[in-house]
Amino acid sequence: MIEKTIRKYNNKSFLIAFSGGLDSTVLLYQLLEIKKKYYIKIRAIHINHNLTSLSKKWTEHCKKICHVNYIPLIIENINIKKNTKNIEETLRIKRYNIIYNHLLPNEILLTGHHMNDQCETFILSLKRGSGPTGLSSMSFETLFGTKKIIRPFLKKTKKELKLWAIKKNLQWIEDFSNLNVDYDRNFIRNKIIPILEKRWPYFLKNCFRTTNICQKETMLLNYFLHKKIYHFIQYDDSLNIENFKNMKKEMCTALIRYWLSLKKIKIPSYKNIQCIYHQIIFSRIDANPKVSLKKYEIRRYKKSLHFIKTQPDIKSILLFWHKKNEKLTLPNNLGYLIKNNNGMTLPAPENNELVNIRFQYEGNVLILGRNKKRKIKKIWQEKNIPPWLRNQIPLLFYNNNLISALGLFVVNIKNQYRNAWTVSWKNDLKSNHNDFFSFY
Repeated sequence: MIEKTIRKYNNKSFLIAFSGGLDSTVLLYQLLEIKKKYYIKIRAIHINHNLTSLSKKWTEHCKKICHVNYIPLIIENINIKKNTKNIEETLRIKRYNIIYNHLLPNEILLTGHHMNDQCETFILSLKRGSGPTGLSSMSFETLFGTKKIIRPFLKKTKKELKLWAIKKNLQWIEDFSNLNVDYDRNFIRNKIIPILEKRWPYFLKNCFRTTNICQKETMLLNYFLHKKIYHFIQYDDSLNIENFKNMKKEMCTALIRYWLSLKKIKIPSYKNIQCIYHQIIFSRIDANPKVSLKKYEIRRYKKSLHFIKTQPDIKSILLFWHKKNEKLTLPNNLGYLIKNNNGMTLPAPENNELVNIRFQYEGNVLILGRNKKRKIKKIWQEKNIPPWLRNQIPLLFYNNNLISALGLFVVNIKNQYRNAWTVSWKNDLKSNHNDFFSFY
C-alpha cells in the first residue's frame, strides 16, 4: 500500500507516530513488510496524553508491539488539565513539538492520516470560514521545520485500512474517547460523515478531490505572490504599504497573508487579515495601530507594516548600577551594559550620584550639540525609532537626571567640566531584536 511512497524517497530512516490505534498500527506493519525487501531504519514514538485511566495500558501495548518487532520506541508523556480550553489544538501542538525534538537530521516522520481524517479537517475548515489555503487541509508531504512529514495513507479510506488490518489479523487500540461528540472532530466523524456517506457514497473521494484542487490553487497563487512580494518587502523584513490604498483590496490582503506566511507562524484567520487591512492600512497617519496574534503583533510605523514579538512591559523597571566596573544585565533579553573603552563617551557620575537605568521618560530634552529642547517623542521620531521599541532602550540616569539614551543621544547637562567614562550596550541575543538593531 505504501511501498511506492517509501521507494520514492532516498531517505532510509523513518520515525512512526505510533498511537497504537488502527491507522498507526497498519502503518507500522506495512513498514515492517517493506523492510523485508529494502534496507530501511524504523523507529517509533508514542505520546501518552494521560487523559484516560487506560493510557498506561495503551503505552504497554505499544511497548509490546515494538519489542516483538525489534523497533526502537520513544515514549513521552503530556500532562494537561482536562478542562483546558481547545484541548485538541493544545495537545496537537505539544505532541508535534515533542516529536520534532526527537527527529534525527535525516529522518522522515510518517503519520497514519487517511482520507477520512482529511475530510474531517476540510469540514472543520469550512466551519471556521477558511479560504483555499485552509480548505487545502493536509498535504501528502509537509515541511516540518527543517524536517519532513509524509502522510502515505491520505488516498486511502479508514475502511480500506481496517480491511487490511483484519486480513493480517492485527491487534490495535480502540480509543473510546473518539466517540465523545463534545469534541468537534469527533462530532464530524461520528455524526456528520456517516450521514453524508449514506446519502452520497462517493462523498469522501469528492471531498479529497476538492482539497487537492484547493492545494493546487493555493500553490499557483503563492507562485505569483512569491514573485510580487519582494517588491514590497524591505531590508528589515517590514512590508511597504505606501501604495496599498491605491491597490485592490484582494491584492493587498493576499500580500499581507503571504508576507505573514514567510514568518513561519500559523497563518492568521481571514478575520485577522481583514482587521490588519482595515484597522492598520486605513488608520490615521499619526495613529499607532496594532493587531495582536498570540505572541506576536502587527504594527505600522510610517509607511510600513512590522511583525514583532510581543515584549513584556518594562516601563516601570528601575535598575541601579552600583558596581560600575561590573556589567549590568538588562531585562527582556536586551543584553547588558559594561564600562569599557569601545562604547559611548558620557559625562561621568559624581561620587554622590546614583547611576540607574530606566525605560521610560516623558518631557523635553536638550541634546548635546543643540541649542533648543525638544520633546523626547520628537527625538524618537527623528531617530526613526518605532513606538514599540522606545521603551526597550536603556535610559541612563544620575539620580533623577536623564543623561543618555544609550546608543542614540547624550543630554547636554549643566556641568561641562565632569570627567568622562565610556559605556557600551552589548547584546549577545541580537537575533531576538533584529527589528530594533536595524535602526542603528
